[in-house]
Amino acid sequence: MRKVAVFVSHYGIGNSPSIVNMLDLLSDNFKVDLYLRDADLLEAPVLRKENINSIPVRRRHVVGYKVMNTILRFNSYAHYICFDPHGFVLCKEMFPYSRPIYYSLELYMANDHFGLFYPPETRRKEREWMNDIRGLIIQSDEKDAIFREDYKLSDEIPTFLLPVTQTGHSTREKSSYVRDKYRIDENKRIVLHLGEIKWWFACIEIARHFAALDNWAILFHGYYDEEYLEEMKRTLNSENIRNVIISDELYDSIDALGEIVQSCDVGLAWYSDISIGFRNCGRSSGKISAYLKFGLPVVVTKYPSTVETIEKAGCGVCVENYDEIGAALSKIEENYEEYSMAARAEYEKTYRFEKYGKELLTFLG
Repeated sequence: MRKVAVFVSHYGIGNSPSIVNMLDLLSDNFKVDLYLRDADLLEAPVLRKENINSIPVRRRHVVGYKVMNTILRFNSYAHYICFDPHGFVLCKEMFPYSRPIYYSLELYMANDHFGLFYPPETRRKEREWMNDIRGLIIQSDEKDAIFREDYKLSDEIPTFLLPVTQTGHSTREKSSYVRDKYRIDENKRIVLHLGEIKWWFACIEIARHFAALDNWAILFHGYYDEEYLEEMKRTLNSENIRNVIISDELYDSIDALGEIVQSCDVGLAWYSDISIGFRNCGRSSGKISAYLKFGLPVVVTKYPSTVETIEKAGCGVCVENYDEIGAALSKIEENYEEYSMAARAEYEKTYRFEKYGKELLTFLG
């Protein structure tokens, strides 16, 4: 069986459906050497597959690999696949003559990379070597155009469009897990806010808005900034907001989130206007694809990318400010089954990973 090399650095594997799904596909068709530097969330079940060999890389190891491969120009892999700038730089430092597939998860623009760790030396090396890549995997046409312009990418380098996906069929089955665990009144519908609990997702402002929505409860679930979380809890207590719940559970694997999503009614995806990545979140959002898989209509910040992917598909409502969330929920509630059916249909059409497997293997070569 042929071998591939995969490079992940400064990224969490377990909560990234893009990395998990790619590793799963590769390990069904190749032996995979997974090179890891400063990576975390390494408890994902896919990493226990027989064909995946995880190789932690320390700084001193990079020099040895580079010397060996520079002298021998030895290529033992059918493919090299790297994720984002840190994975790409790690790949080229270890295997200077490789021509990897570059898998873009986030937009690391030269002058617009808010919230992303992108030190000058990594930026310099990445851009120096960028036209050595053999192909680009990215989530949408919009992001492809932005990436190519910013990196001055050669027109000869092909692109494969791959949204942030989930695996398995969509489902309309519901669970009572969240309602039972938090003792939510059966007359209230439940909104889920997956992802980070941080200021750039406007969690406090959204929580305040829900204080006026008596027939709704909202659950915030995800990794958090400790100082911001404490501020949010103080706000809920001081303003006596009782229909906002903050989950205290964190998971290393995306599979564990299924029961939570399945027991909610609507998914909220708020992306504040702080970066080019957020403004082009349409097909790049793991929370949106998770919502759609379980038939949750989506309320999302209004950008051209979300109007195209959510409103035009009939699976949710786009809003420009917090004050519109209540009206959006009412609109969804009036036609809930239609929105939910459209959500599942859009998942099967666009966000189910198995749909892309054969073409993706062809793209790899």
